[in-house]
Amino acid sequence: MKILVISDTHGNLRNVIKVIKDTKDIDRIIHLGDYERDVEELEIISNVPIDFVPGNCDFNSYAPREKILDFYGLKIFITHGHYYDVKWEYDTILKAAKQKKVDLVLFGHTHVSLVENIDDITIINPGSISLPRDGKGCSFGILEIENNGKFHITIKKMEKKQKNY
Repeated sequence: MKILVISDTHGNLRNVIKVIKDTKDIDRIIHLGDYERDVEELEIISNVPIDFVPGNCDFNSYAPREKILDFYGLKIFITHGHYYDVKWEYDTILKAAKQKKVDLVLFGHTHVSLVENIDDITIINPGSISLPRDGKGCSFGILEIENNGKFHITIKKMEKKQKNY
């Protein structure tokens, strides 16, 4: 199973549409918040199932702020991250992950990509596909899960277009 993991689109779907067109065999999309209304558009464009959680900019959302997904026995905790202080530390989200007995945590909010394994739990932030804050460009994740629950994540950066003068 190949899953496109994105966060913090903030109403700008240009890069997401490009990734969907350029990436073959996407089975599913996980959107980690900011903006929930982008998910509705992506459902039409992508024609694949989308799991999502609202972000801190998704005011008046009725969607659950976190979910546990299970693919082939791999338990994945998805949340935007703002309720877990991810801009300052990872202890809070890691504690929640341990309580929920998950293998993998996917979150956004910081607009900076991250892959880290702490206490046998992998925490992943794909960064922002629209508004990066790391100075390295827009990013997204490709999560590949095998039938036995083993997984591999790749964080990809969007190519910056060169300006012609």
